[in-house]
Amino acid sequence: MDDDQRRVEFVLVPDCADTRLFIELSSHAADLTEAREALTLALSASAGNTGLPGGVERSLIANAVMAYCRTFFASKVRTPVTSFVQVPEELVATHDLVARFRNRTIAHSQSDLSVTYPIGILDAKTLNVLDVSAPTVCNTMPTEQVNSFITLIDEMRRRLDDVIEPIRDRLKAMLTDADRAALVERGPRPNADLLQAQAFAHPATRSPYPRSHPLYLSGSPHP
Repeated sequence: MDDDQRRVEFVLVPDCADTRLFIELSSHAADLTEAREALTLALSASAGNTGLPGGVERSLIANAVMAYCRTFFASKVRTPVTSFVQVPEELVATHDLVARFRNRTIAHSQSDLSVTYPIGILDAKTLNVLDVSAPTVCNTMPTEQVNSFITLIDEMRRRLDDVIEPIRDRLKAMLTDADRAALVERGPRPNADLLQAQAFAHPATRSPYPRSHPLYLSGSPHP
């Protein structure tokens, strides 16, 4: 049987300190990947190279900022990524800019990057009042800073990969020494817990060694 037809088995690597650390660091890597993908789409959208609607780059950049900041802001279930890898000195200014942008504009509305004006609309001839409106003018991160942000993410991901790889090697060695037949036959598998959409309002805190994940179903439950 050639490699293209090879059948594989998926098993959960047994629970241990290295496994939990591998999960934690890989979770950080997933957030960095999400941020990178959002910024790439934002640049493509601003250049008119996608079918995305105009102006969507602001939302994509906001998503990238939140995904990146999740990796180093305080969390009850995850150690900040900066406990494992340091921000490159030459990119500290970009890191700080992203954090300020998150704090003052994305997570909270404090900066002049989002300004609302009270505008009265008058009839041009009579000056009678027609309406009062409140347009909001928003700015997002300029392309130059987006490119620096991408460089920062790429470097943080490279450094994180350097930390992850030795742990991956240790887990592969542990799995080699394990009773793999028993893991295939009786070991737990990742499992989806089917929940109704109403349960989405009360998400549970995730486990450091998960065995399942929620999958929410829309519509009425089956009788």
